[in-house]
Amino acid sequence: MACLMALSMTAMQACTNQARETPSHEAELGDTLVVEGDTEVRLTDAFKPGEPNGLFDGGISVITDGSEGIRAEVNAVCSMPDLPNWPEYDNIYGRWLSDDEKPGVEGGKTDWQLLLYFDGEAKDKGRETAPGWAKRLAQNLCRKGDFQDN
Repeated sequence: MACLMALSMTAMQACTNQARETPSHEAELGDTLVVEGDTEVRLTDAFKPGEPNGLFDGGISVITDGSEGIRAEVNAVCSMPDLPNWPEYDNIYGRWLSDDEKPGVEGGKTDWQLLLYFDGEAKDKGRETAPGWAKRLAQNLCRKGDFQDN
């Protein structure tokens, strides 16, 4: 019985220690934007709003199993279904940053790109396959799915 109680307490602590996803429009530096399995995506540099309907030059840090990992510059262009002259997808793309780079300073070639069509299809368009958390981050940045404004 004592073992069962200890196991239950451990499971409850694991649930309470999990990071909470913060909607991007409310996020401050260091906040978690995405939790995807054992990976957290945290905001390191604020996104710059841009035309048309975009968020540009945002900086993120990817933490896996609690270990600080890679950093990236991320851009998102958000669309809406059936909007004239707009694509039928949201577009998120990014590039990995070296240790001394800051997002938005140099620009450069995109490493990965993911188009998220409104019919549910997702297409990789970059030189690399988009990271597993990219779709969830796009939903957060574009205020869709669980992040939709009420």
